[in-house]
Amino acid sequence: MADMPLLADFSFSQSSLQAYADCARRFWLAYVEQLPWPAVEAAPVYEHEQLMRIGATFHRLVERSELGMDPDQVAAGLLPPLSTWYTAYLRQRPADLPSATVEVERVLAIPFAPEPASIPTMAGPPIVYRLAAKYDLIAAERDGQVVIVDWKTAKRRGDPATLRQRLQSIVYPYVLVEASGALPWGPIRPEQVEMRYWFTAAPGEPVVFRYDAAQHDANRQRLQHMLGEIVAGHNEASFPKVADTDANRRRLCAYCIYRSRCDRGLAAGNLDVLDDVEAFFAVDVDKALAFTLDDVTELAF
Repeated sequence: MADMPLLADFSFSQSSLQAYADCARRFWLAYVEQLPWPAVEAAPVYEHEQLMRIGATFHRLVERSELGMDPDQVAAGLLPPLSTWYTAYLRQRPADLPSATVEVERVLAIPFAPEPASIPTMAGPPIVYRLAAKYDLIAAERDGQVVIVDWKTAKRRGDPATLRQRLQSIVYPYVLVEASGALPWGPIRPEQVEMRYWFTAAPGEPVVFRYDAAQHDANRQRLQHMLGEIVAGHNEASFPKVADTDANRRRLCAYCIYRSRCDRGLAAGNLDVLDDVEAFFAVDVDKALAFTLDDVTELAF
């Protein structure tokens, strides 16, 4: 395959970057080769599918409430666990969120290019891709605090140390700050930003991360470095499999749809041992959440 296998209009997201961080071969198979799902992600399959559907429905319920619909109307006919989750949201939605601007299911995108120096063989300027993020909720005060809220429907509250390392915690605040100059309530500085993960399993115990300029610079360097590695890859051999260890088989391969292709086991991982349903690897997560470039607020390229 020729150099730069990705199309110039490819839009990176936290999902695709997390796939690369977890296993470069996973990224290649999913986003370059775009192979269909050859294996079941998790066991039991029906429960996995139900969790995905119910989680997406909960996000729609919250969206309707944040847009001003009558909660009684939104809640009509709900059954557990949705009724329980929605009641918890109504009772324990963070009371201190900024209120001047509240945006739900907002997609933002910024230009995304590696540093030319990170690709020594590159001739001419680098291709400028997109880095996009879809936010469950952004609450902002003009010239004040801006809070990103992400609703989580996992069985358990996520581990803060693990959440901090996930690409979502890096991409979301980074994109928001970089995109904010084009927003009516922007621009904003990194120090104004806070990201909160709110859990249906522990509605009174959100995981909160404050942001600052040092993190922003570090995130820029990490993201540009990752992109540089990706676009420097010429073929499948440039995207190696994650090391074949027992830990990686349990944590990554067992929940990867390509594990049989990579000879990393036949049995799907068990849902009951996972804290976060997003630990699954799903090629079409963005599609499943109705994420399309038509939704993207574009900045100048």
